Amino acid sequence: MTTAAAPMPGSVFDAALDAAYETHRRFRHGAFAEDCPTCHVPAGELCLARRSVHVARRRAHHAGRLQRSEIPLRTAFVR
Repeated sequence: MTTAAAPMPGSVFDAALDAAYETHRRFRHGAFAEDCPTCHVPAGELCLARRSVHVARRRAHHAGRLQRSEIPLRTAFVR
């Protein structure tokens, strides 16, 4: 006899999402490293739309990532 797993309450997922966004905001990871062109919050702050990151902010992050030159790992250790 098998039993079905009980569904997790939505508040668990809400808390996990809030924690992930707060960590990204605090350390300016991902899209939180850019200013938001939609709601005009500075880098390192949450967008005014709670529990979402505006598409324009994500696009700005991806465009900036392509323009920044990253040091290859092998080059960093050659010094």
